[in-house]
Amino acid sequence: MNRAHLAYFAQDLIGDALVWVNQAWMLDTVLVKRRERLCETTIFCTKGVAELFRCFKLFQRVVEYDPAVPWSAEEVRGFGHFDLVANSRYDADSAARVEALDHDEACGFENIDIPEAVCKRIYDRYVPLSRWNDFHLRRETSVTEQGAELIRLYDPEFHEDYIEIGKSEFVREAPEPTDRPRIVFVLGASDPAKSWGLENFLAVARSVKGRGFRPLFLLGPGERGLAPRVAETGFEADVCLPFRKIAGLFDPDYDTACVVGNDTGLMHLACMLGAPSVTIMPHGMHFTWFPYAADERARHICLVPECVAPMCAGTCGHVADCVGGISIAQVKRTIDNVMATRKNKEPCEP
Repeated sequence: MNRAHLAYFAQDLIGDALVWVNQAWMLDTVLVKRRERLCETTIFCTKGVAELFRCFKLFQRVVEYDPAVPWSAEEVRGFGHFDLVANSRYDADSAARVEALDHDEACGFENIDIPEAVCKRIYDRYVPLSRWNDFHLRRETSVTEQGAELIRLYDPEFHEDYIEIGKSEFVREAPEPTDRPRIVFVLGASDPAKSWGLENFLAVARSVKGRGFRPLFLLGPGERGLAPRVAETGFEADVCLPFRKIAGLFDPDYDTACVVGNDTGLMHLACMLGAPSVTIMPHGMHFTWFPYAADERARHICLVPECVAPMCAGTCGHVADCVGGISIAQVKRTIDNVMATRKNKEPCEP
């Protein structure tokens, strides 16, 4: 039997891609029901998340592209025919690529760069921009439920408030064995106002090391310059580690007791893979940007300032000071609380 073929255009940032990854998974299911045959999924994405999507066992093909470089006619023919093309992106370039592909049907979101007139031309179904005027949807549901609007174009009764793709669907490489359980620190932050600060993380690392844990710092491309300071303090730092190796570190079946970090995409990966985690999250974004089930909240804790309110970043005049309201003592206590929710490897004698 010939398979149905789904194309899915993914978001650029790791966190955005992960909190909406259910879209591709569930649209696959929708297509299977509609076509009554198995489905193969092709992910179209940019360089920053291509490796991430290649680690998912759910997706048969990942096509990396550069928005600044148009596809040739030969490239488009090579992609083949798609029964459905779904676009989760908001840029005009992605709309042009959807239109270029050979397909039966397409769907996406209306937005500033893909206005109604363009949507009517290239999409068979689309989520209108006016949908975001719904206060309950925009302010009182998770970002995963908001992304499910794309799926509700085909299944109006569908709801998905939480990420449900588990670690069994993600390729990971076991880390080197260690004599002490690790506590992994994730320093990335897409906005300087979301960074708790290297020196604060180092202070926590000294504390957990003194209790018999092994601190490990994960640094991305934007944090390369911090590696010498981390090394100077005697701690390990891995720079630009491949996703499958990061996933191994985040697998609680290995030697990691907890993952601690700024509000960044890798913290979503840690949560998805089941690692006990503490995310330092200012700005009130956790009300919508933390799509994990209630029974997991004790294992994945968002540490926020006392003054936080839903979406307060848009109205508060003190956003730059927000993350400074979270103390080193609070983070250390929260690490203890989150590790108490599961059977962790006991710390070793320092």
